[in-house]
Formats: sequence, structure tokens, C-alpha cells
Amino acid sequence: MKRHLSLCICLFLGSLASYSAAGAQDSPVRAYFAEEAPLRVVEDRLRLEIGAFGAGIDTILRVDQSPILRGSEISGENDLALANAKVLPQLELTLLPGSRNLIRLSSMSLRRSAQTQLSRRILFDDQVYLANERVSSTLDFALFGLAYGYQFLKSERFDVAATIGVQIAEIEANAIVTNRVLRDAESGVAPLPVLGIEGRAFLGPRWSVEGRVQYLSVDIKEVAGSFVDARLSALWRMGPHLAAGLGYRYFNLSVDSRSARTPGRMDFSIAGPVVFMQASL
Repeated sequence: MKRHLSLCICLFLGSLASYSAAGAQDSPVRAYFAEEAPLRVVEDRLRLEIGAFGAGIDTILRVDQSPILRGSEISGENDLALANAKVLPQLELTLLPGSRNLIRLSSMSLRRSAQTQLSRRILFDDQVYLANERVSSTLDFALFGLAYGYQFLKSERFDVAATIGVQIAEIEANAIVTNRVLRDAESGVAPLPVLGIEGRAFLGPRWSVEGRVQYLSVDIKEVAGSFVDARLSALWRMGPHLAAGLGYRYFNLSVDSRSARTPGRMDFSIAGPVVFMQASL
């Protein structure tokens, strides 16, 4: 009898142990955390971001005949009827060599053209555009960036990186009066060294917030200017390698040149919401 009872107890305990192990493996709670826990660790080699920027645009442009003879200050949106809002595509690739380094490539471009009847007399470089003349104008802008960053603070809940890089800005402006064959085009390319800081905070397995800013301010003998590019966004992790984000971006490039070769002033601002998808490997 005792032998049978001992045998039954052993079989019962063995069955219970097997059930407990299988149940722990198949438990919904365990499965939930097994699925959710890795979502925070999403990149170990690279990160690709594709998005759309709902940009509100404000452009001030002045091209001088010389540092002494100033041209008219033109509003691209009010005087030339250029679009004051556009959806801009954005592309960004971040490489992540090592545990704390990042290398980022980014691009953004804006092309606008319009025809309008001038409401006032405008002096653009050495050309005079008269009131009531019909003008065709284009104003194109492109920005290409390369940045290196080092995460000097890093933990399970947040990381912060300092960045240094260069932004290459290219601008081309053109204004044509067809009825008297008047045309004037101006263009320029400028490499801008910038410093920045950026960080992330993890609010849970699926949610995180990110912020970044790049900045430059110079005032030398013939040129004064500033550059600001800032973004704040929230991300929702759809899986270990895919996230959707929503944020707000502000960009400003301001240049005041007193150079004899390229005298003039430009103040170009874009700001608005950003939506994007982020894939990581």
C-alpha cells in the first residue's frame, strides 16, 4: 500500500512539475513580456527613416548691387506668390558602429515656382522690376547633412549624444520678365559646420520620445549668419525593427553678407509637423 501511495505521489509531483513548466512557457503573461521586452533594443547596425514634413515656409531675400547699393527686400511668399506651405520628403540614414557611436546622413529639398504681377517696384541685384509687370520666379533649396555623434550618457531608460557635422546648403533663385526679356539668376552653395545634442527617453517597451538640435552662429568681417535645425518627436514601436513617429521640426537659415562678391541677405524658415517610419537592423 505504501509503495503504491509513494508511486502515486511521485507520479502526481512529476505531472505537476511538467504542467508547471509547460504552463510557464505558454503563459500569456510570460509570452507578453517575452514579446515586449526586446522592443526597446531596436538597432545595432543601422537605422533608416523615411518621412514627410508638412512645412510652413517663410522666405526673405535681398540681393544687393554692391555692399553700398542695397536691393529691395523681397518676401518670396507675398511678393513672388511662392507657395507658403508644402509637404517635403525626408530621408535619413544612421549608422551605428560600436556601442556609443553614430554617423548620420540626411537630406531635404524644396522646389518652388510661381507667376505673379508685381505690386511694387523691386530692385534685384542690378535689375529693376517695375510695378504691374508679370514675373516668373523660381526659388530652390536643398540641404545635405553629415554628422558624427557620441553617446556620452547611456542607460536602459535614456541616452544622450553630442554631435558634430557639416550641412551643405544650396540655394538658387531666378526671376524672369518675359515681355522685355529681363532675367536675373542667383545661386550659392555653402558648407556649414554645426554642433548639436540629441537624446532619447524610453517611456515603456513600445513608447519613446526623441529630441535633437543642431546649431551654428557666426559673425565675422563680411558675413553674419545662423543655422538652427531642431526636432521633437514621439515614437511607437510596432515591432523589434519597425516604428512609427510623429513630431515637430523647426529649421532656420539666416545669412547677411557684406562681401563685395555676394552682397545681400537671406532669411529662410520652415516649420511644421513631421510623420515618419523608422526601420532598424
